[in-house]
Amino acid sequence: MKKILIFTSLFILAISGELSAQTDSLAFKKTIYSFMPQYLINRGIRIDIEKQISGKHWIQICPQFYLSEKDNEDNFIYDENSFNSLIGGGLNVYHKIFAHSDFTKHGLYFSYGVTYNYFEIEYFDDYLGSTINAEATIHKAGFDINLGYQFMIKQVVSIDLFTGVGTRYSFMETNSDNKEKFNATYFGYNYTGNLLLLGVRIGVIL
Repeated sequence: MKKILIFTSLFILAISGELSAQTDSLAFKKTIYSFMPQYLINRGIRIDIEKQISGKHWIQICPQFYLSEKDNEDNFIYDENSFNSLIGGGLNVYHKIFAHSDFTKHGLYFSYGVTYNYFEIEYFDDYLGSTINAEATIHKAGFDINLGYQFMIKQVVSIDLFTGVGTRYSFMETNSDNKEKFNATYFGYNYTGNLLLLGVRIGVIL
């Protein structure tokens, strides 16, 4: 896994050098607002706001919101991420660099940036053979590098397909002894470690 992350990172960094070397020309005054459907898996909503800084360079600001209530007796499948209530938020900020000066027709790009999330979760947990009502607050920070292709259809609709690698570090405070709760998968609210990224963003250009 570490070798894959290293080789992927070096490849993407090499691509980014080529991207930065080309001449900037196209001015784009519109703003792109996108939605990432995969965040619904974690009971979240992420809205991306993209604006050109200069030439091929863009800034991508991505606020996230999480709000959900459930219990282990409803129709949700019980798993390591089961909870009674969830509230949270987050923010990702990326620098995006397009490969071509006419990015409306040739949408290959490289991006990198930082991530932060905060969660408050109430859940059931086992403690000394008994089930307790546990509460946790989680801080999670990270860094991503991505390679993607963005289609700007008639400068009205945006469809962005991307892949990449990232890393996350989480810190959880809880009244339970189990500090590894919500850390079983990439989708865990308390996940710490490296991860592979794959996603789609669907948006409008205004």
